[in-house]
Amino acid sequence: MRTLLLFLLLFLTPLTSLAATVERIEIEGLKWTKKEFVERELLLKPGDQFSEEKLRESVRNLLNTHLFYRVEPEVIKTKKGVIVKLRLKERFPIVPLPKLRVKSSGAYRAGLELRDYNLLGMGHKLYIGYVKWFNSGFESYSAYSYLNLYRVIRERGNVYGGVYYFKDEGETDGKTYSFKFLEFPVGVHFFLDERKVNQVSLGLTPSFLRYSNLLRDKNIYYLDFSYVRDLSTDMVYFVKGGVFSLKLRTSLPQLSDLSTGSLELSYKNSVPIAGTETKNYRLGMGTKLGYSGEGYRLRAPVPGYTGEKLETKRYIYGSYGYRIPVIDRSVYFSPELYAGNLFRGRKGLLLSGGFELTAFWAKLVDGIIRFKLFRGLGRGSDTQTSLRLTFRW
Repeated sequence: MRTLLLFLLLFLTPLTSLAATVERIEIEGLKWTKKEFVERELLLKPGDQFSEEKLRESVRNLLNTHLFYRVEPEVIKTKKGVIVKLRLKERFPIVPLPKLRVKSSGAYRAGLELRDYNLLGMGHKLYIGYVKWFNSGFESYSAYSYLNLYRVIRERGNVYGGVYYFKDEGETDGKTYSFKFLEFPVGVHFFLDERKVNQVSLGLTPSFLRYSNLLRDKNIYYLDFSYVRDLSTDMVYFVKGGVFSLKLRTSLPQLSDLSTGSLELSYKNSVPIAGTETKNYRLGMGTKLGYSGEGYRLRAPVPGYTGEKLETKRYIYGSYGYRIPVIDRSVYFSPELYAGNLFRGRKGLLLSGGFELTAFWAKLVDGIIRFKLFRGLGRGSDTQTSLRLTFRW
């Protein structure tokens, strides 16, 4: 009998814990975010059977919204079940982003972007920006706005839309040109599971290009599709885990002036080493679909080269680097090495190296001071520097 009682005690105790019902969920610490937003991210609801795994995934969901820098869960046992208490620390969601990029030629780009990452307290995003090149000898600037309504379609789908205008002047083969570009991307983005690991988006992007002389004007309507598998977790001071993405873009033949498009795949991963230090690597490739003439080529994402050098019909690249804390949780040094191939024989080989120095505040959703310096090797290489300042007013 004693053996039977001991067996029942050892066997039934964990089952009772596992079968505990969530009596209620208490949320503390909200200032700008609505309670409904937090409840929507949770995998546990009042009346559900309590699960530690679902609680961990709920914390991950909240961290991956990038709106919180601290999520502290507590489980309190009661006679009726358990009470789940969440103590949250929010990041300040409105961020002005002064932008500055300096080239070795003396030209520099400056502007300002204003971002609200938590519009109406429901995780909607609004971006407005203006950037202009100075000391380049030609006029070049861009203006844009973007709105993303978060999980407004049956709590699983986003709706996004925006407008982007770009004007550029330059010289090629001894001839000057003027180029204007206007596009209106609109679409939907769906989370296919409650952990938001598998994601798909579908959109339409009308693009209108106007040239002064060298090329004919073009009206193109792009159909955009993407699939993302996101296994990463925002750990506030670093990111761990990998993200795979596939992006397909093709013009609609009945509406567009030409048939063109692209297919791009990428994978990036961040592996924790010790504390907040990580090693990071990424792989990517892309190819043009259809027409790939002047103005319709891909650009390989390898820093340290001029834009003309990187324009190509297809590419493959990879990078490897470290993110090392200089002042833990505040300042990080990130050396990185890139290698790529544009499939043009030796002329298409790319190799560059450099570093990024960042300082940020966890209480800001996008609070970063970032300085980059990269240098490529061979013909078409360039020393590229950029400085990004972010501050809280």
